[in-house]
Amino acid sequence: MTRQMIIEPAGQAGLTAERVREVVAAHPAVAAHLGAADPGRLIVGGAAVTGRDAAGDAAGRAPFRASVFDPVANRGVELRGTVAAPERAEVAPSAWRPTPGPDELRAAAQILRADPRFPASGDVVVYQPMPPLADLERPDGTTTRRPTLGLYTPGEDVEHRIVAVDTAAGTVDWSPAGVSPAMHPGDCESHLPEPVESLRDRGGPDAVRLRVLDGGTELWNLIVVRPRASAPQNPGDGSGVELREVRHRGRLVFRQAHVPILNVQYEEDGVTFRDWQNQETRFSATGTDPVGWGWRICTRPPRTILERPDNDAGNFQGVAFHDAGGEVRIVSEIAAGWYRYVSEWRLADDGTVRPRFGFAGVRNPRTCMRHRHHVYWRFDFDVEGSDNDVIEQFDEVAPGVLKATPILRETSRRRRGTARFWQVTDAASGRGYRIVPGGHDNTADPYGIADLWFLRRRASELYDGNPDGDNRAMLDRFVDGEDIGRTNVVVWYAGHFRHDQNAPHPHQGHIVGPNLVPVR
Repeated sequence: MTRQMIIEPAGQAGLTAERVREVVAAHPAVAAHLGAADPGRLIVGGAAVTGRDAAGDAAGRAPFRASVFDPVANRGVELRGTVAAPERAEVAPSAWRPTPGPDELRAAAQILRADPRFPASGDVVVYQPMPPLADLERPDGTTTRRPTLGLYTPGEDVEHRIVAVDTAAGTVDWSPAGVSPAMHPGDCESHLPEPVESLRDRGGPDAVRLRVLDGGTELWNLIVVRPRASAPQNPGDGSGVELREVRHRGRLVFRQAHVPILNVQYEEDGVTFRDWQNQETRFSATGTDPVGWGWRICTRPPRTILERPDNDAGNFQGVAFHDAGGEVRIVSEIAAGWYRYVSEWRLADDGTVRPRFGFAGVRNPRTCMRHRHHVYWRFDFDVEGSDNDVIEQFDEVAPGVLKATPILRETSRRRRGTARFWQVTDAASGRGYRIVPGGHDNTADPYGIADLWFLRRRASELYDGNPDGDNRAMLDRFVDGEDIGRTNVVVWYAGHFRHDQNAPHPHQGHIVGPNLVPVR
């Protein structure tokens, strides 16, 4: 038999967005908090379960959490209940403010184009900028939600301009406070951005099961979740391509692996962004779609913005698979404002996993300024099952001589110094994975906090909450001295990339990520 990649639709535990909307429409506590909000205008998403083994809970006792947001009143609520009885969910006010989605951006663009001050030039491009919102506080303490839009007008004295749109009132603020200052007057990056009107979700499953077979032997079996449905969301910003229940040759490797946190900090003025990873954008992929739109098995390597010379377009939007001969690539491209990111996993036949994250952008007035990207993977290892993990740090104590030191309590680490790699193994079998830093992953600066965290797994520690409001990763709040010897351990791993237009990196410098090498 020849090598095969097989993908099939895979359901996800929890409540669909449609079911959440039904519950919200009939729930008296939601009405008490949000008033006479039209259920049809509310922003809702699917409600993921928060329990570890909820997918197998036939009685429906699995807990869920869902956020509901009214864009007109600019306020939201959170529902917490069980899948079996969502109508009895507890409801509380929520400070979560979702990033504008494609429908909201298209509505804002329509208002902007109808404004008499809109440029008459036919070359203008309306794109999504950063920050995504420029909300306006009223004297009475309430706020108006205002998505931002960028206008690119080539040849003008100021080629980029950012405005805020009040979609409820149908008005445009052409000089929103705190948004436009400190922008570079010209262009950065070579790729022309696609207009917000062009990116439309064409459906398809949220998740698939991927099986890789070679000569009848199953090498890999896993669930792949596309960025638009990746956890954490509502609250949370997605996590790019997410992997769940990953098995190599029948043995469980990960319960979950993804990138819940992605940050940017500018050096000159200290501006920071927390980038979302649930907005899929287009790239080039040639092949077949066996389960419908959004999932493509490629006949040749897909080409993201890192490989395309001059545009932000492509023929595909979703997740692409490519068998490179001994290694399967799982690739998607995601957008956050003018940033473009490549979310990728490489699964080798021998069990090696290479998580990769690439950085790029389209023409904008910001990225000419030096800035740093910080990407944080979360690896929920479950080799041989949970609750028996051993963590070790390997330091070079003499040339070619390594010493292993067990890590017994929750902690964080930096890559500088004598540490060469870390290892997660099962205490009984000795099987596990070695975490080998990538050559371009760099070391955290004060904003990046650290390079690795070793934590006891807690279902509540998926979303950091960013309580300080400066967008930095707040993972240290999970480090509270818990014992992690022979427990169920989660490893967070950070990569850091400095983007300087005046000192361009070679192509590989725009990609970071460790190698996860199997042990025994």
